[in-house]
Amino acid sequence: MSSMPIIGEHVEIERKPKLGGGGPGKIPHRRGYGGGDDGDRDRRRDFNSSWQRLRRGRVGVAIVIALVTVMFLALTVAYVARLGSAGPYDPDHLRDAPNWKPLTLPYLQLWINSLLLVLSSVTLELTRRGMMRRAEFASMGIIPPERKGDFSWLTLTMALGFAFLCGQLLAWNTLRVQGAFRIYNPSSYFFVGFIALHGIHLVGGILALVYTALGHWFHMKFESQRINVEVTAWYWHFLGVLWFGIFALLSFARG
Repeated sequence: MSSMPIIGEHVEIERKPKLGGGGPGKIPHRRGYGGGDDGDRDRRRDFNSSWQRLRRGRVGVAIVIALVTVMFLALTVAYVARLGSAGPYDPDHLRDAPNWKPLTLPYLQLWINSLLLVLSSVTLELTRRGMMRRAEFASMGIIPPERKGDFSWLTLTMALGFAFLCGQLLAWNTLRVQGAFRIYNPSSYFFVGFIALHGIHLVGGILALVYTALGHWFHMKFESQRINVEVTAWYWHFLGVLWFGIFALLSFARG
């Protein structure tokens, strides 16, 4: 009688898997960004997108506009306070001697300057809208047609802005020829202060437009030029409104 084979009990032993030679793989830095650092790149790409850059530019120019508004409001308060106050005490006549003499403003020159500033806002707005249309074509994957007219309007805007500044200098020179600055007169110094501060801020806008117009020299992309024009347009239109407020103040609150 042949013996039956002995069947041994097969025991499965659980072994810990060994890591391959490539290591455990790269662990994502943040939850929700699996597969490496693609999520981080997407976030940086979104931060540098045109919309985000435009948004940051608008926030920045809004802060600048607020600061300039506060500055001119402070100057206006000082103007009105000085307008209603008496001059230095005159011991000979035992009374306060008024030294505020209303200026005879060169209205024709100032109105021409105002017209130049309005026209510059119109041409800058035409530039902004033209560049926006090109950006819309590009967003749809359509190569936008070359439009040299946009930069022609931009050049005209800069020329009108420069003409406005020259007109303001002519207005100051007219008052100087009339002898408005020969004697101490607070109204004449406030006039110079208002137009000088406004002119300095307008120079800043012109420099921003010059930088945009010469963007090809700085290897600037079209999208960056469009954002610069968009942001500068806000600032430029604000300066136009501000000038009419200054003009009205100097015309109706003359003392």
